[in-house]
Amino acid sequence: MSDFMASEIPLSWYDGHCHFDFAALDDTRNSDWDLAQRLGLRGGIIPGVSRRLSEGLPQFISQWPGWRAAVGLHPYWADEHTEADVAWLEQQLTLPSVVAVGECGMDRTLAREERLAVDLQWRWFEQQIDLAEKFHLPLVLHVRAMHDEVAAELRRRSFTHGGLVHAFSGSLQQAGRWIDQGFLLGVGGAMSHPGATRLRGTLAQLPLTSLLLETDAPDMRPAFLNRAVNSPVMIPLYGAILASLQNVSLASVAFQTQQNLYRIFPRFASI
Repeated sequence: MSDFMASEIPLSWYDGHCHFDFAALDDTRNSDWDLAQRLGLRGGIIPGVSRRLSEGLPQFISQWPGWRAAVGLHPYWADEHTEADVAWLEQQLTLPSVVAVGECGMDRTLAREERLAVDLQWRWFEQQIDLAEKFHLPLVLHVRAMHDEVAAELRRRSFTHGGLVHAFSGSLQQAGRWIDQGFLLGVGGAMSHPGATRLRGTLAQLPLTSLLLETDAPDMRPAFLNRAVNSPVMIPLYGAILASLQNVSLASVAFQTQQNLYRIFPRFASI
């Protein structure tokens, strides 16, 4: 991080996907945020996952300047969602602090484990695509083992509002298809693990204009973090890893990822 420390102009960082409101961060949130701000973190996007867990998100956002919300119905909670939750979601999308629909998407692993059927997941995901189209908002996507199917469905629907593919770990070919459809790819702690050679190789070949740093805190801890929960403090460190992979300066990563955030999430940029 030498050029970060030596720069005369402080770098600004954003966490593109952080569950900063989750109770798992209650004990560390204030101290982590103090440190993160000293390292240049200015805020980020807090995605919703269900009505039950996200009803307090607007109030939470109001207490944390720099943070904005996405609201969505995550496939992990697909058996909990109701049509009333979809109506609630539509109302939430009128709030100026909400910048996207999500976290939503499809997860074949859940179906393979016989936890949540694919058809049930599609039911809620399709309705959230409808809302994103209605409000002209980007999507924050959770996709596991269904990249081709989800990308194909969005192409079929001619979805043009883009978004973020959270925690991308697919192939270079899959990355190219997402980029062509106007999506950013989330980059986080996974690239720090020793076994992530293929992922690091993919990230080295992608345009920096297609990437967004994210922590997914409190989850997806990097290999070097020796505590139970992840933290938005990790964002500048992720930036340093990405700068090394792409052979660019740390300042370039900070500037370009901010521009990517503003381009794909215009409500964020306008606040």
